[in-house]
Amino acid sequence: MDLRKERILGAVVSDYTETVVPVGSHALAARYFLELSSATIRNELSELVDDGFLTQPHASAGRIPTDLGYRYFVDFLLPQELVEPPLRRQVRQSFDDAAPDVETILELAAATLSRLSDNVALVTGPNNSVARLVHVELVMAKPGQALLVVVANGNFVYQRTTAVSAELDQTALTETAALLNRTFAGRTAAEIEEALDLPGISPSLAVEVVRGLRQVETRASLVIHDGVRNLVRNPEFEDPQRLRTVLEVLEAQRILAAVVSELAPRVGMQVVIGHENRLQELRDCSLVLTSYRAGTHSWGTLGVVGPTRIRYGRVAARLQLVSQLTGEALSRLLS
Repeated sequence: MDLRKERILGAVVSDYTETVVPVGSHALAARYFLELSSATIRNELSELVDDGFLTQPHASAGRIPTDLGYRYFVDFLLPQELVEPPLRRQVRQSFDDAAPDVETILELAAATLSRLSDNVALVTGPNNSVARLVHVELVMAKPGQALLVVVANGNFVYQRTTAVSAELDQTALTETAALLNRTFAGRTAAEIEEALDLPGISPSLAVEVVRGLRQVETRASLVIHDGVRNLVRNPEFEDPQRLRTVLEVLEAQRILAAVVSELAPRVGMQVVIGHENRLQELRDCSLVLTSYRAGTHSWGTLGVVGPTRIRYGRVAARLQLVSQLTGEALSRLLS
């Protein structure tokens, strides 16, 4: 594509992103290209339509970008946007003030990204997470029953009321928990399962610890999303059926987790536009995804879902900021 066509395509994308109104040659001439006649711009627009980068809803309408047009814009014309320093400081402060808990940090990341992008935000828990036991506590509930608290790496907590010998008092329960901690701290569920027959270890309690770690691993793989109200405000989703189709995917945690996992980049950013989406239900949407890291480890994915006309440059800059701050917060927590 020659430079003039690139400039016109970029102007159509920028204008349509802001107005959601098909862009005509007169508007382009007045706003962006005072040196060009409307006839020249009209000819260039016609060629961009013929090449598949723009489409024209009807003969007298202006042009709107196609998925191919957005793809060219993202790959070759995307402006390098920066997050304004006051906003950057404000967002950093919210992460600095966050409670030292993995789920709290991930929920903050989703809420912040939704607000900054004006779209739906997605956050997945740790990729390929293996829970390791940090600490076990046993608290007497009543004779023959105790509250088992299992703390895993990342401050994930599992608690369950479990049966114990009616002869055990709180002192005995505390000693039992201390033995479990000495024996199993730092081990995974699979490693604990291999040591259920160790002397002095209650197999039933060890099995409950294993169950707790498995629950943590399952919970860590779920997707947190926020900002559905932003999706509703977009004119593209005024059609209730169109909106319902996207919402059903967002609510289907397993499907959404599989899609995000498949698309998520190990490094950098991934942009999936319209019909590039594998799921038919998301073909009116674009996804912008990146990974976040805690220390040297890749933990999970942050992403934005919105209409194909989202402001890709701004979303990319703000997504990168939230990814960085999420990783820093988790690194402090896990250090």
